[in-house]
Amino acid sequence: MIRKYLLLAFALTWIVWIPGTRLHANEVILTFGSAGPALAAAWVARTGVRENRQAARRVIAFGVIWLAAWTVLEVFPPGTPTLQWPIHWNPWTVPLAILPAWVLSSAWSHDTGVRSLLRTILIPPNWRWPIIAFLAIPAYLLIPAAFARVIGLPLVTPEHPNGYASLAVLGLFFYARAFLFTAVFEEPGWRGVLLPQLQRKYSPLVASLILWFPWMLWHAPLDLTGGMAHSILMWLEIRVGALIAQAILMTWIYNRSGGNLLPVVLFHAAMNTFPLVLPWSPPMIGLLLVWVTWVVIADRMWRGDKIANPSDGAGKQLATSGSAV
Repeated sequence: MIRKYLLLAFALTWIVWIPGTRLHANEVILTFGSAGPALAAAWVARTGVRENRQAARRVIAFGVIWLAAWTVLEVFPPGTPTLQWPIHWNPWTVPLAILPAWVLSSAWSHDTGVRSLLRTILIPPNWRWPIIAFLAIPAYLLIPAAFARVIGLPLVTPEHPNGYASLAVLGLFFYARAFLFTAVFEEPGWRGVLLPQLQRKYSPLVASLILWFPWMLWHAPLDLTGGMAHSILMWLEIRVGALIAQAILMTWIYNRSGGNLLPVVLFHAAMNTFPLVLPWSPPMIGLLLVWVTWVVIADRMWRGDKIANPSDGAGKQLATSGSAV
């Protein structure tokens, strides 16, 4: 199962990213490759058991999500730091918007395995952990930033030429784009398929560290062609330090939420958005290590038996989530 997922995820992504980066394709076209993990996850999750009772709901959900995704792409295209108005229609945004619409509407898939995998993105059992996951990054940035301002430490303060209202609108579209075209494209695979499979054999901590490697390597075609981690220093900072910390935190969130995808999708989108639109203090960034250390110790993530009986009592559901894929 793990091997099949990884082969599909890398193939579906790299078949777009490698020639795309060599041919200097625009960001909209490259974004097609980002959907590789979600598409691979849906493929390996199939059970062949079909139910047709919710076809109408899926059609409606698909249409609504496609329209929202297309609007986000047109107003805030990938690769642009500002909102685009008036809209310059890009024909590639029409098929690209289909991908998140298909993934999310699979909460009502005919196939029971695909539905089981993707349903908790739109229909979580409860909203406690989705809210925690969404607010965690703003709290991590703003609380230390307020303290840093009091004691005179430097701050990174995002600004917008048209004021804070425009910055808030930009942040909204930035989050929507990160949610639909990054987190929704990745998390059904990394946390929905790979993490439960690894936690069957390894402790949550070890599973997080193992998961980090293919997750990091998956980004290689972008990083080697001028992407975010284009230098050794940036690679060590982003793909090693930050990504390992993020992998551990997202394992903690996934397990605490009972194996639900919405919290990790929200958290992933938040990690990619809020540092760009909220003030933060560079000297305080080391608190991420404190946060990760606390999570590991508090949940004893080095113990393999923790996964069988999470403190929130959702062990049965988590085990079911793992077996479904």
